[in-house]
Amino acid sequence: MIALIDINNFYVSCERLFNPTLINQPVVVLSNNDGCIISRSNEAKKLGIKMGVPLFKVKKLLNDNKVNILSSNYPLYADMSFRTMQVLSAFADLQEIYSIDECFLDLSGQKNLNVLGTLIRKRLSRWLGMPVCVGIAPTKTLAKFANHCAKTQDSWQGVCDFSKMKENEINQIMANVDVSKVWGVGAKTSAKLKKMDINSVLDLKLTNPAKINFYFNVNIERIVVELNRSICFPIITEAPKKNEILSSRSFGRPVSTIEMLSEAITTFLSRATYKARQQEMLATSVTLFIRSSPHKGRDNYYANAIRIPLAFPTNHHNLVTPIALEGLRAIFKPNIKYTKCGVLLSGLISESIQQKNLWPDVGN
Repeated sequence: MIALIDINNFYVSCERLFNPTLINQPVVVLSNNDGCIISRSNEAKKLGIKMGVPLFKVKKLLNDNKVNILSSNYPLYADMSFRTMQVLSAFADLQEIYSIDECFLDLSGQKNLNVLGTLIRKRLSRWLGMPVCVGIAPTKTLAKFANHCAKTQDSWQGVCDFSKMKENEINQIMANVDVSKVWGVGAKTSAKLKKMDINSVLDLKLTNPAKINFYFNVNIERIVVELNRSICFPIITEAPKKNEILSSRSFGRPVSTIEMLSEAITTFLSRATYKARQQEMLATSVTLFIRSSPHKGRDNYYANAIRIPLAFPTNHHNLVTPIALEGLRAIFKPNIKYTKCGVLLSGLISESIQQKNLWPDVGN
């Protein structure tokens, strides 16, 4: 059996943890440049605020309903995600971190799964203040669907367990859920399925997989197979290593001095090189970028970037930082109100294949 644990309204939940006055209040969190809504509290959802909608389109609705509007704080979200995944890892031998707020657990051989799911919810709530829902089923696709049921139907009390349910009971639930709610079925696929008279999750489950493959692709075919309890997507315990590592953020308030930008660049490099060391990778170049707001008019807009090859591959913060700050001085312009900056480590290679330098890293 597989469990899918998903943190409810993750970014909002993180903000509420450190600002309890936001609890039971409508809250939205904005994207990097404060352009779009990327997380909503349940109270905000009830107002009809959609995910991904540009802020300017709903600004009046938000103000009229006294919705709390927050800029994103990705370092906080990353830290809370790490803590949550650490707690969840104790519940199973195999864990796949699917996204910043979701993970799969392999519960094979464990008993009383509904009780286990309830324990997971209580522990994360007590230890970290994170509200989660749990979906339990034989496959990933079914576990995602069970999690959707746990989120949208109060009768499940946050844990939807398909492990001991009869097939006809699950089919009855599927018949009442739109096909667009299936994991991996996007808006275009959903629209095409409905033209084929496949409207519910049950309709998709009962469709011949070969037919789905003919009209769509093998991934949608595998989803149909997984809805019928056969595993096509196994638990993946090791995430693929990245070729690049980006660390950036929009500022809550514009920054105009090189000292403030230098502090931000130094912080971002610390995070990026830490991630590189976690992956046992070395960077061969560093790119940094700075920009002002594109919404303040063309005449006042400034953006620039610089890529600097490194003398030898490294993942040491104190070796990359002086080089990056020299690059910052080269592209910095005074009297500009900067709203975003970031760094990119690229050309990553494995530590295991790197030829050792004759002279050791004195900064290590």
